[in-house]
Amino acid sequence: MSKTPILSIIIVNHNTKYFPRMCFEALKKSKTDFEYEIIFVDNASCDESLDYLKKGHLKENFKLIESDKNLGYGQGNNLGEQNATGEFLLICNPDIFVQEDTLQKLVSYFKQNEEIGILAPKLIYHNGQVQESCRRFMTFTDLVIKRTPLKHLPHFKKRLKKYLMQDFDHNKIQAVDLITGACFLIKKNVYNELKGFDPRYFMFMEDFDLCQKVHKKGLKVVYFPSAEALHFHKRLSGDGFFSLIFKKVFWWHVASAIKYFWRWK
Repeated sequence: MSKTPILSIIIVNHNTKYFPRMCFEALKKSKTDFEYEIIFVDNASCDESLDYLKKGHLKENFKLIESDKNLGYGQGNNLGEQNATGEFLLICNPDIFVQEDTLQKLVSYFKQNEEIGILAPKLIYHNGQVQESCRRFMTFTDLVIKRTPLKHLPHFKKRLKKYLMQDFDHNKIQAVDLITGACFLIKKNVYNELKGFDPRYFMFMEDFDLCQKVHKKGLKVVYFPSAEALHFHKRLSGDGFFSLIFKKVFWWHVASAIKYFWRWK
């Protein structure tokens, strides 16, 4: 295999405890016919996750970039991209655990389809449930329904189902409007041309914003269920609405949504 990495895997970490170790160990089991590098960007962690990443025994294809402050998800990935040398970038959360063939399948399919801008695998929760990682273009009302008790009312429940693509065959390869940013493949030169994630988003909606830019460039966002990965993700919507409104993360989401719809609607 060539010494030059074809793929750069970028993982932004901020106090995610044991997940970086598990994510890294899963990546190292990957079977590929190309070289890849793993880049962790640490956003000023103060827990055991940073201790693990700083051990320095993680071999030559590993890079650790430490930020002295929490840059947020988008800017953290942008910093990782600046230090990446691969033709492709895999944007990957630390709570994503790839299978042995995930990387190979993603890169191989992308190379065969030049019209692709973003390629995303099927994500599966730890309980075996398929994550609704695809979205149709939405309105601000759709987000309000998703985050409030309105989602339980028949009319809004039907509307939410359409937005979340619950009528979608998650075993079918298909171009989609939007994908969540937990794990996806993109060419480095395209990421550069689009100027990566918009730094105005600290967290949330930067993935949908990037999808919009990919569409505007005339490329496709493709859901690719032939490649799978586990996602140990705690859903924000899993908490009750009235408990959510007292959490900082909820208001980050609100702020990002306002910025997103101001730009794209």
